Amino acid sequence: MKKVFIGITLIFGLSLTAKAQTVYSSAKGEKYHTADCRLSGDADGIAIDKAKKAGKKACEVCKPNELGKATLKQCEGKTKDGTRCKRMTASKGKKCHQHQSGK
Repeated sequence: MKKVFIGITLIFGLSLTAKAQTVYSSAKGEKYHTADCRLSGDADGIAIDKAKKAGKKACEVCKPNELGKATLKQCEGKTKDGTRCKRMTASKGKKCHQHQSGK
């Protein structure tokens, strides 16, 4: 019985995670992006379902709709103040677009 309950809980939790995916879009922008997309700029985080309801389309560069297929990890880059970057990335180099070029 415990295993069934744990299994149902895991499935429910995973479905909530997929539905609550955070994407990034500016108020005037027509597209939404992943956190490490080079086109996201200073966009704010928004739930993917809200972005879709607002009529925004997925970026063709970062493909946020395929995000669930990628394994995301926190960027290993450091910010100017020395703290670890908070962006998530699926890059093989383990760094977001800002830190890949050594910035």
